[in-house]
Amino acid sequence: MPYAKVSDINIYYEMDGEGEPLVFINGWFMPLGLFYPLVPVFAREYQVITFDNRGAGKSDAPEGLYSLEIMAEDLAGLLDNIGIKKAHFLGHSMGARIAEEMALSFPEKVRSIILAGPITYSSEISWQPKPVTKEEIKLWEEQPLEEWAWKLLSDRVNDDFISKNRQLAENMVKVIMEGCGPPHAREGHTNASRLYDNYERLPEIKAPTLILAGREDMTVPLENILILKERIPGAELAVLDSVRHFMMWEAFDESNRIILDFLGKHSVLE
Repeated sequence: MPYAKVSDINIYYEMDGEGEPLVFINGWFMPLGLFYPLVPVFAREYQVITFDNRGAGKSDAPEGLYSLEIMAEDLAGLLDNIGIKKAHFLGHSMGARIAEEMALSFPEKVRSIILAGPITYSSEISWQPKPVTKEEIKLWEEQPLEEWAWKLLSDRVNDDFISKNRQLAENMVKVIMEGCGPPHAREGHTNASRLYDNYERLPEIKAPTLILAGREDMTVPLENILILKERIPGAELAVLDSVRHFMMWEAFDESNRIILDFLGKHSVLE
């Protein structure tokens, strides 16, 4: 299995296809396997790199500090390790914010960024995330993992998605269960996301940017995504109807088409 030694940890990654590099970045302690339905679509035209963030999947889950800045440093180190100089980045949820940090801290590595279901936390805006409570952490430790994984999925897709796509839903739950990190890493991911505030720096993003939003997303309100669009110069926004936070799986064909069209506009043969 391919691992790269990055700083103090081992990062698990996979590569598929040929062409310009396209890096998929997972969300809140999600493993790379969640992207399996999408990878074959993009690997027809791009070299797709998927990986597990620290604390998730097959990558190490160290104790101590977790931050999105550290996760971006992990990703930059992974790319250096496997010889990728510049890439497109497609991040989902927390992974979208890691993509933003890549564009801010490692702009020389960034061709473009696609932000699917991103969120903006800041003291400058009225909407604030809820802090993780001790009760929630205890629930993570005590609740049966399968029950927790089904609830996570059902909260992030429309009511009819699971009934209409039962096999896909079962596969997603299985992947989530297999890749979910230990409780301390889940808490680390949660606090890393909650404490990340790049509101003032967003106008510094120079990379071409596409934002994908689910109109019925209950995890990331559309009004919050509109703030992000206004803060990133030239950002494009595509709002997908009748879908929630897992819009790339719910609106599979439509979101793939939008992303591929965007990538086509910003791909450069070297």
